[in-house]
Amino acid sequence: MKHAFTTGSSLVALAAFTVALPARAANWYVSPTGTATTGCTTRSTPCSLSSAASAAAAGDTVYLMSGVYHEQLVVANTGTAAAPITFKADDCATPIIESATSTDSSQATGVYSETGEYLHFEGLVVRGWTTGFGNAWAGGTDSSAVSNGNWQIKNCISYSNGRTGFTFFSASNYQLMNSISAHNGTSTAHSWSSGVTLFEATGTNLIQGVVSFENTDEEKHTDGSGFIVDEGTNGATFLNNIAFGNSGSCFRLTKSSGTTFVNNTCYHNSQFGSQATGPSNPGELYFTNGGVTLQNVNFKNNVIVGTGTAPAGSTAVQNQPTSGWSNNLVQTGAAPFFTAPDGTNPDFTLVASATDLIGKGGTGTGVPTSDIGLDPKCLVKRTPTMYGTVPALGRWQYDIDVDYVTAKGGVAKCFNAGARSGTPDIGAYKAGAVTIAPATCTQGMGGGNNGSAGAGGTSSGSGGSGGGVASAGDTGSAGAAGSAGASGTASTTAGAFGNGGSAGVLGAGANAGTVPNGGSQASAGNASNPTGANSGGTAGDSGGCGCRTASRDGKSHSLAALGLLGLAAIGLKRRRAGRA
Repeated sequence: MKHAFTTGSSLVALAAFTVALPARAANWYVSPTGTATTGCTTRSTPCSLSSAASAAAAGDTVYLMSGVYHEQLVVANTGTAAAPITFKADDCATPIIESATSTDSSQATGVYSETGEYLHFEGLVVRGWTTGFGNAWAGGTDSSAVSNGNWQIKNCISYSNGRTGFTFFSASNYQLMNSISAHNGTSTAHSWSSGVTLFEATGTNLIQGVVSFENTDEEKHTDGSGFIVDEGTNGATFLNNIAFGNSGSCFRLTKSSGTTFVNNTCYHNSQFGSQATGPSNPGELYFTNGGVTLQNVNFKNNVIVGTGTAPAGSTAVQNQPTSGWSNNLVQTGAAPFFTAPDGTNPDFTLVASATDLIGKGGTGTGVPTSDIGLDPKCLVKRTPTMYGTVPALGRWQYDIDVDYVTAKGGVAKCFNAGARSGTPDIGAYKAGAVTIAPATCTQGMGGGNNGSAGAGGTSSGSGGSGGGVASAGDTGSAGAAGSAGASGTASTTAGAFGNGGSAGVLGAGANAGTVPNGGSQASAGNASNPTGANSGGTAGDSGGCGCRTASRDGKSHSLAALGLLGLAAIGLKRRRAGRA
């Protein structure tokens, strides 16, 4: 069958001004309100996301501070195997890259690069675009054309996008780990969408510890799977993943061979019902083109629970392999071996009575040494909130609890893998409850959340700047005064309380400064600010952060104020050719 596919993004042009950024800086800091025209090397002097994305070079790390960025992350340059370009959430931050206006006609991708290779992305939330994460389309189907590869995506969320969450085209060596994809694919104009898509991907491709749920394909009603290995993606590996509630299959293969699929959990996908058109019964696993997709596969230790509802979900596995298939549990209907698969927080951990799964897995090639470790509270049963111009489907039951994720300290806190031992259990979780990652952070935020420390001068400089008020959470005691920097004077004003939030701790003056004057003293926190995040220290030229946020188990938190620079976007449309 012919598939018409479009992908693209807007390449960012600096319309209002050119930001002067340091060449080959080790670290960059960006914020939604960043306006620096020089520097960007401290939290108190952040630049815009587009400025850093256009200038960061091999070996650089760009730290995204908390807040909502109403612009794309379009990477202009390329890294190397030894020196990738990294874009990651700052410590304790939950940066959100969100489109409020993206439409089917714009075909904009939230995180994108036309040419960049060896790119790493960590801790980002992307929503409201046509595609969440995507590389360049090479322009062919069933071809040997190669695009930009060697990407690593970790601890990221991509949801409420019109087409796909995570898409990798025509290139090699893609890694997606400990991430969530949901509520993608409601576009009725551009189809062939799924939660995670590998298309003509070559080399070593790994999808591990990923949750893909309630994705769809609302134009053609053919794809809409949690995961798809498509059109000659050979040798891909899937470990410890969970897919539930998707319109299509949990996992679908098309014209691809050598797939490893081990210790995954599939539950009640195939939600198209009578809408399913190609195939009419996608089931949980669907092996298209059996002569190819069944070659050299390794499907082991998976639990596969179909709905059993005709027509789309009446059969759990379509075209099951006769070799390379071992220690898998396949059934339809209820799943009494999961803790709460349909609960307030969908929990796929194994109950003690799950004797068909506990200790019933096989060992050998591909079996992971740890489990997914997903905190069920990162997902919640409620009508999902959508972003951009992306609509929801009435059958969707779950949402990503971004408030909870933010309060925990970022997406990475949703995953805390447990070590497997002995004979493996079947499914993405080992037996026993998940050890939830603690909601603690060791690095404060600068420029409006927590003050960063200034450098103490080498010659009678002033001390480091004090910390501001910590992000809101449980009430705590006021922060202590900062200590003096080298030859400097200690800041003496403790952070004040925010309403309902704990006060920040003033940073110690650093002694690494090389300029005569270090950072100035931070102003006290404003007790009338309801978020307790109104102050921040001014950083010295070489200062690092000398603050510590309080442990936050509550959901009270604040995002940095939204702001847009005068940047223009140049629309770039790319058309995916028909594929058989």
